[in-house]
Amino acid sequence: MSKQGTVRTIKPFNGSPARSRPNRPIPSTKGAEAPVAPTISHEELAARAYTRFLARGGQHGDDLADWLQAEAELRQELERGENSPRE
Repeated sequence: MSKQGTVRTIKPFNGSPARSRPNRPIPSTKGAEAPVAPTISHEELAARAYTRFLARGGQHGDDLADWLQAEAELRQELERGENSPRE
């Protein structure tokens, strides 16, 4: 592991010439509070997407749209506090 302030050489995979850059520490995030995003369980999301699939008459081909719409609905409900996350 390189010490702070030393120079290390970076060799790119694409065959271009190597380049050097100083080794800098990663900025600390201690003390910074990141917002905690509510989580949606896979089972809850799958159940909601399946419900949307059935509501469309069970026609195949729009599974991704069902999944994304179900995820959006569940996230909105969590933000409004209508639904508590299951852990």
